[in-house]
Formats: sequence, structure tokens, C-alpha cells
Amino acid sequence: MTGHKLPLVLAVASIVFAAAAAACLVLDDYLLYVVTIGAIFASLAVAFDVLLGFTGYLSLAHGALYGLGAYTCALLTARYGLPFWVALPLCGIVAGAAGALIALVAFRTKGLYFAVLTLGIGLIGHQLFLVLSPWTGGIGGFVGIPGPEQPAWLAVRSTSYFALLALLLLLVTFVCAQFFVRSRLGAECLAVREDLTLAQALGIRVGAARLAAFTFSAVFAGFAGALFAAISSFVAPESFTVLGTGFQLVALVVVGGMGTLWGPILGAVLLTALPEALRVAATMSLLAYGLLLLGFIIFAPKGIASIATRLVAAMRRPGSTP
Repeated sequence: MTGHKLPLVLAVASIVFAAAAAACLVLDDYLLYVVTIGAIFASLAVAFDVLLGFTGYLSLAHGALYGLGAYTCALLTARYGLPFWVALPLCGIVAGAAGALIALVAFRTKGLYFAVLTLGIGLIGHQLFLVLSPWTGGIGGFVGIPGPEQPAWLAVRSTSYFALLALLLLLVTFVCAQFFVRSRLGAECLAVREDLTLAQALGIRVGAARLAAFTFSAVFAGFAGALFAAISSFVAPESFTVLGTGFQLVALVVVGGMGTLWGPILGAVLLTALPEALRVAATMSLLAYGLLLLGFIIFAPKGIASIATRLVAAMRRPGSTP
């Protein structure tokens, strides 16, 4: 997408946010919870797409970074008494620093070895959440996390307020990601994705581009984890597994459409609603995830975004039907 379309993209994003925010004022508590979780995972997916879709690196450590943001928020707010809005940027900084360290190690490898190394880091992170029980609560989880302070002037239900915060995080993540991918670093990330050897030959700062993309996605994973912890008031290691969160992030981006930013949001909408539709058969959720992922890889490798783009183009074409 060219740079002159950026104002239009941001305007559309703002309109969609306003419409979703208005809906949050009338939805029931159950639907608000679904919207909240979906928006948090959509934020995760958008940030993850900067690394996977625009830079070409599959990280399986982001579940641990998401968990790091959640546990950092729990410690800072529940044990040290910091307000949520003070703790939130610190959670992003901690997750971003951890992401930068992981990147410095992981980018010494290539291709499949990068994915395997980050898989190992993700498994280690999950295990640390289990064994560091004095700080994380261990297998029993961390309870009693205070929620985000609601302004007195915003007279809405707490569930509506949480949904609004999750949607706001999604909007901020999307806007920041748009600016990142259109920056010089973003252009360098695309060059790295297309041909690493050629990018190096052209003098592109390969190391800086990859490190920036990984750190960016880690920072927003920390933000998402912090908001999840504050809204849930409880976090446990099972929420940050590689086969759970790590796999889910890959599915959201692949099903939604890699390298589009808005595609992963559509993927999050679909794959958040799917488990809710299968609540009567919870064991089918993972199977459905796998079948959807397989189906999109085979029949629509560019995800929902490509299908939506083709439909819009067909409707705009004179004398044709979608």
C-alpha cells in the first residue's frame, strides 16, 4: 500500500474503532468479554505480523513475551502498588528489552533454526512461569491483580470500560504498526523478507531492521499481556504456552493474511468467535484451528485479506458481480 493512502487507512481505522466503541455500550457482559479478548489477541497479531509478515521471521517465543508483560503488570500493581497506567509502559519496556535480547541470540541462526530456537525460548519462558512461584504464583497462578482505574467521568459498566481499553490498544497498535512498516526501517524489513542476501549486498542495515521488528512486536506483546492481566485479575502459566498462545498467533496471522496488518484483525475476529461457537464441544476447538489453518494454506494462502480484496475489486468493476 502506497504512502499517500495512509491517511485514508487511519481514517477508516478510526471510524471502525468509533463504531466498535459505540457497540460496547449496549452489548451484554458475555459479548463484551469476547470483544475484549478478541481485541487483545488482535493487537498481539498485528504486532506479530510486523515480524512474520513484513520481515519474514517466525518466532514461537511471543507467548512467553506476552506472559512476561502479564506477570510484570501483576507484580508492579498487586505487590508494589503502582497504578496500572504507570505500570503499563514499564511492562512494554520489560517485554521489549527481553525481545531485543532474544533477537540478538536468535538472529545468529537462519530459517528453520530460528523458529526452533525461539520455540526453545518459548518453552523455557513457560517453564520459568511455573517454577518461579514466589513471583508468579506457580501452577496456581497469580491472583488479586487490580484492574485499570476507571475515570469518574466515564459512567459505563466496568465490562464496557475493559472492552473500550482493549479496542483502544488495538487502534494504537495498528496505527503504530502502520507508521513502522512505512518508515525506512519498515522498507528495510521488507527487503530482508524478500531476499536477505540481496539486502546485505545493497548495504541495507539487516541487523538493525530485524532487531527493530522483533523489539516492536515484543513491546506490544508486553502491552497486550499487561492489559490481559489487569482485566482478568488472574494469570496462570497455561495462558502463555507455545502450543496455545504461540500457535494461536501464527494461526491469526496466516488465516487473516500475512503482511497486511488489517488481515490479522479479521483472523482474530474469526478465531476468537470460533471457540465460543464450539463451547459445547471444547475439544473440537484445536481441531477446528488446525483445519482452518490447513484450508487457508492450501486454498487461500494470502488469508482472509486477499479474499476481501478480491471481493471489493469485483464489486467495483463495472458490469460484474462479486
